[in-house]
Amino acid sequence: MFVLKQFLKELILPPLPWMLLLLAVLIFWRRWWARKLLLTTFCLIIALHSGPVGYLLRYPLESRYPPLLEPAKVEPYDAIVVLTGSMIPAGGLIPFATIDEYMFHRLEEAWRLYRIRPKPIIVSGGHVNPFTPSKNENQIARDYLILWGVPKNDVLAEDKSRDTFESAVEVEKILHQRSWKRYLLVTSAVHMPRSMLAFKSKASEPIAAPGDFSLVAFEPDPFRFFPNEGAARGIFISLHEYIGIANYYWRVHFSNDS
Repeated sequence: MFVLKQFLKELILPPLPWMLLLLAVLIFWRRWWARKLLLTTFCLIIALHSGPVGYLLRYPLESRYPPLLEPAKVEPYDAIVVLTGSMIPAGGLIPFATIDEYMFHRLEEAWRLYRIRPKPIIVSGGHVNPFTPSKNENQIARDYLILWGVPKNDVLAEDKSRDTFESAVEVEKILHQRSWKRYLLVTSAVHMPRSMLAFKSKASEPIAAPGDFSLVAFEPDPFRFFPNEGAARGIFISLHEYIGIANYYWRVHFSNDS
């Protein structure tokens, strides 16, 4: 099911839908509805690559949980849980393993919270792609925290999970073993609604501590209406989160996932 879900995401999320729609137009060009489908596809591509649409899609996700500026106001808590993101393994022309900007900001927020109130940090997330060997993704993230000054004994690994829902299940096992209940949950702001949905259902008492905010104050800049790569990437992430929320809502309320 996990592999099937990965394939379905590739089918649903851009750019593959545009290719399939254009292929349908090419095959059925002589049909009366093909030209309307072409116009619809063109309009969708323009809309889903523009800044204002991206802002409208992303704002409800990032504004759901505010940043945790003063952790003392939510004490007591026993640990800090940070969810992993994309890693860049060594290989090819890349001399050593590193993390992408989204993962950097997540770890940066966990580090900030640790410096204010030192608590054990659980780095949650393992290898995702079932068709490639493990690249020690979890270890790469933990190494950054240790490099920044977090004592090695305070950095714990949860490297079995492949998605956020599995992270909640696996983190709960660690919490139960150590008799911990309340904890700060650190991930990207856009990813926090889906994460809280999973963790509230599976892992005791999470306290949202989002980082990696991306939305600045909206300005009516005419250039933002033009399709661009940055907007397309942001819209892709937002759509991925909305689909994930729907999927997790189903898993929490209607499935038998453990």
